[in-house]
Amino acid sequence: MTMFPKFIAFDLETTGLSKDKDEIIEIGACKFTVELRNGRIEPKLLGEFETFVKPNMLIPEEATRVNHITDKMVENAPPLSECLQKFSAFCGQSSILLAHNADFDTGFLRVGYKKNPQYIPGNPVVDSLRISKCILPELKGPDGKSNHKLGFMADMFKKRKEISMEIDAEKMHRAVYDCEMLMEVFVALLRRRLKEKDWDMSNIMAAMTKYNCGTQFINK
Repeated sequence: MTMFPKFIAFDLETTGLSKDKDEIIEIGACKFTVELRNGRIEPKLLGEFETFVKPNMLIPEEATRVNHITDKMVENAPPLSECLQKFSAFCGQSSILLAHNADFDTGFLRVGYKKNPQYIPGNPVVDSLRISKCILPELKGPDGKSNHKLGFMADMFKKRKEISMEIDAEKMHRAVYDCEMLMEVFVALLRRRLKEKDWDMSNIMAAMTKYNCGTQFINK
């Protein structure tokens, strides 16, 4: 019997792009596994985590234009140290972490944990962006340029009836919604290459490594 692993799709919203100068203002995550449904591997949501984070700076207008998070929304939010504690507890010790462009999110988390010393999750982190570029290298947007953005892929998979969630552009760039989208896109991607036995806990990391998943760790 196949024992399916647990995954944590996570996403951060920040005040900017520099992990050394900018700060985390929202953490979102979805815990999920997969199941065989009507002969096809499908994601199964197990739980969600979402919190605003109070930064030590004002949120630049350009960041608000992207993630729609304002200073007012985070003024009573908990500090990063408390949010990271709760995030670590949500992740647990046996889940595989997943992010789209994991270098960005993992970089911010490393800095956050360093500034707020505490237990750092030792879970492996895999990068769905690298996986998508490996499995679908030919993917291009309407302009003919390579496009592996999460929203673009979600739209494509939805049109092909490979994912079930409704895609709402107004909700994109909010952490938990992006995590739900990542969960769906990640499973749809790997379903193109993996057999049922590859999804077993004992095989999944080796199976993903074949598709350049870029495994890294927050605590290293």
